[in-house]
Amino acid sequence: MKNRKFQRLPLVQAIIFATTFTQIGFAQENTEQFETITIVGSEEAARNVAGTATVITSEELEVYEYTDIHKILSSVPGVNFRPEEGYGLRPNISIRGTYADRSGKITLMEDGVLIAPGPYSASSAYYFPTVGRLAGVEVLKGAAAITQGPYTIGGAINLLSTPIPEEQSGFFNQEFGQDGTQRTHATYGNSSENFGFLLEAHLWESDGFDTIQDESGDTGFEKEDYVAKFRLNSDRDAAIYQELNFKYQWSDESSDQTYVGLADASFKRDPHERYGLTKYDNMDNEHETLSINYGVELGQFEFDATYYQNDFARDWFKVDKIDNKKVYGLGNGINNIIGAANGGSLAALSILNGDNDTPVEVKLKHNNREYESDGLDLRLNWSNDVHSVTVGYRDTEDSEDRFQFYEYSQWSGGKMGALTVGPPPGYSSNNRLTEADAEAFYIQDVITLDNLTLNIGYRSEDWSITQERYVDSARSAINTAKGYPKTLASDDASLFGLGAVYDINDEISFYAGFNEGFTPTSGGADPEEAENTEVGVRYVSGATYIDVGYFATDYENMFGSCTASGGAVGDCEIGDSFNAGEADISGFEILGQHVFESGNLTFPVSLSYTATDAEFRNTFSSSFWGDVTSGDDIPDLPDSQLALSVGVNSGNGWSGNLTFYSFGDTCSVASCAAGTKIDSHSEVDIVVRREISENIDAYLTVMNLTDEEDIVARAPKNGARAQFPRAALVGIRWRF
Repeated sequence: MKNRKFQRLPLVQAIIFATTFTQIGFAQENTEQFETITIVGSEEAARNVAGTATVITSEELEVYEYTDIHKILSSVPGVNFRPEEGYGLRPNISIRGTYADRSGKITLMEDGVLIAPGPYSASSAYYFPTVGRLAGVEVLKGAAAITQGPYTIGGAINLLSTPIPEEQSGFFNQEFGQDGTQRTHATYGNSSENFGFLLEAHLWESDGFDTIQDESGDTGFEKEDYVAKFRLNSDRDAAIYQELNFKYQWSDESSDQTYVGLADASFKRDPHERYGLTKYDNMDNEHETLSINYGVELGQFEFDATYYQNDFARDWFKVDKIDNKKVYGLGNGINNIIGAANGGSLAALSILNGDNDTPVEVKLKHNNREYESDGLDLRLNWSNDVHSVTVGYRDTEDSEDRFQFYEYSQWSGGKMGALTVGPPPGYSSNNRLTEADAEAFYIQDVITLDNLTLNIGYRSEDWSITQERYVDSARSAINTAKGYPKTLASDDASLFGLGAVYDINDEISFYAGFNEGFTPTSGGADPEEAENTEVGVRYVSGATYIDVGYFATDYENMFGSCTASGGAVGDCEIGDSFNAGEADISGFEILGQHVFESGNLTFPVSLSYTATDAEFRNTFSSSFWGDVTSGDDIPDLPDSQLALSVGVNSGNGWSGNLTFYSFGDTCSVASCAAGTKIDSHSEVDIVVRREISENIDAYLTVMNLTDEEDIVARAPKNGARAQFPRAALVGIRWRF
């Protein structure tokens, strides 16, 4: 096991490496084409995609300056999520009903590069790019996402980093808020004929909005994120245009977050008071990205190649078990204690509150893991007036290294004792290395025939996942007696997609699509396979845009993956996956936008609505899904979701927006047993902006204006979690 904090490539060395290619030369009319890899490109392009695609622009992100990706994606129909700690540090995102836990079943990218810690070996996104530094978001669903993988049932999300500017410019945003919240975001860059660069820093911290029962301490976080980009390019009018880009990113986070939610009785007393036994809980992580991209344009051909390397190390130290069997006869998992409390056990509730007369031993686990991912992504495009053919190939290697151990503390009288470090792990699931090798190939042809646009795509995935477990903590040998090294999964998949858009006239178009969807698995279950269909109609006229669509996903097999972050109803080994068999998910998506005008006033209005029906289609029982009866709803997926935003621009420097969010009810387990219901809830956010000068503006944002305190999730660890409380933020932005 390597040191938890990996060694960073010195930035100076990286710059020297990049500048060895100076003779290639660079620049073009669109200097973002290779440097910030987009899939859709623009809002206008998204409206003409033969499938469903949404682009959230930098201007839209600046309206609220949200730092929670859940809030940003609320404006995209068909995207659901399960909140967790309120800040969006570790999102749980679902597209068209995929299981949301740690966003492990959607394709996550930054600038077209896979960004999950281990896209094949461990896709659960314990790392997520810092949202406050993003310049845009692309969401692809259905047949439009066939070129992106490996997760092709729901779709893909591509996060766009700040591009290198066309000319010397900078940006500075300073934000202050309640609970000691501060955020600083600064960028500076420049471009000449043959060179460009960008330097960016994002510093973010908060003391947290929760308190700890009978204990002192913060419940917030500190996170810093830095990005450096450099571009070399040929002359803009070169017959063969070439471009070389280098990107380096590093971030570090320490957050006093916990996996432990609240029993219902505790939630009713105070939804924002954590149990004292969670006082030591902390996430400590570090992330590093290095990517080098080369692109060339020659007539109708465009080629680009990207090499990337992502490293992520994290240690989530948190309450895992309570050794109380001899005292109370309850199960020792924190889930068992919360479940018993919700079932009426006063003994369980007394343990949680620290009212137990007899001390119990709390086991806190170092979920200590390192991830590495690197790959080569090649893409060739040829276009003429009718065809745009893209061929792509990606070779990926990734790994997850676990070296996890316990510390112990005595808990009684509402106080945690000193920590005692336990022994390092010997042969166990806590001492293992999982590695994946994968190759992906796709070809797509976008055919334009007068009023008809066709998108025909094919994708193949070939992957193998192996695991080693060691005989001792020194890793002196692999435990061959237990069958290691062991192949966990080795398979291939071939997928087909077809999308079509037909323009009835200049304003109205119909679209339809079909694609085969697939999710690889590494823990024992069969891969997910599903057939996806969508149909819809779009209306575009002046300042009005309306898109109404229907989607259906027919799962041949759905599976759930055991993580510490939630989902499982019983004990399971983290990393294992469990079949659920057939399932059906269908729904309606509505997106509407219009700008009303009255004199000097303008009123932009937008509506995003999703209605979802998601059911299991067989009866079974497992330690992950629990007891499931055919027709039960798929858990953690609200039946409806609405985001309605109304803005106003006075024309004299004042503007503002008010957004109403509403979420339907769901349950945290399929059986919807007592203590697992999540009722419908809503929230209102408001922002007021004032333009001080041409380059400076200020804003005041109030989130959860009416201070709602409903349950929004019952995971991780099945405990109830409340909405982010009412909070005000004040910021000032300067563009220079």
